[in-house]
Amino acid sequence: MAPLMIDSADFSQKLGLISRNVEHTAAFLARGTEEFTLPGFVLPVGYRLLKSRFNDEYRIVTTDDGQPYTAYAVKLEFHREITFPRSAATQVMVWRTPRMLHQRVIHGFPQCFFQWLLSKYDIVVSDSEQTGDGQRFWLRMIDWAFSMNYQISVADGTVEEAWELTPVSSYAELEERWIAFAWGHDRDIHPHRRLVISKS
Repeated sequence: MAPLMIDSADFSQKLGLISRNVEHTAAFLARGTEEFTLPGFVLPVGYRLLKSRFNDEYRIVTTDDGQPYTAYAVKLEFHREITFPRSAATQVMVWRTPRMLHQRVIHGFPQCFFQWLLSKYDIVVSDSEQTGDGQRFWLRMIDWAFSMNYQISVADGTVEEAWELTPVSSYAELEERWIAFAWGHDRDIHPHRRLVISKS
């Protein structure tokens, strides 16, 4: 999640229609999954939190008219180029169902998952592209991270080959100086600017 502002992503269109969601959920299950427990998050009967056996993709899955249905999906990518030599995690796909009957179940899950991700991997970096919803989520998580005394930085990869990280001291500074810098619609610039939250 980060700089280049985009419209609804392709995976959102695939999962957004019930018939396509069922198809993609069935394929996800067929490839092989395992139960995953997220500390502090309890799902009601009829919902399962699953992790792919072959990559870092997690889904809350239920049934809809007897068919498998994804209510929430998130996929991770790990890299070192922005925070070298330390590894960082990026949520490269995040999707939640718009259907009302699942909202009470998935409410709070994005924040809980993000907090777990940060506790496990120490550094989370925004993706190179982000929807308006993604930007709002990141702003909420940055505000939370400030309350936890975590380090927030803006990473700029537009000038040199090495990413330059600039610490952000407060949410007010983020608003005044960095939101317009980091997020925007310029395909040559904004995919090369990211937000970084680090525990240390």
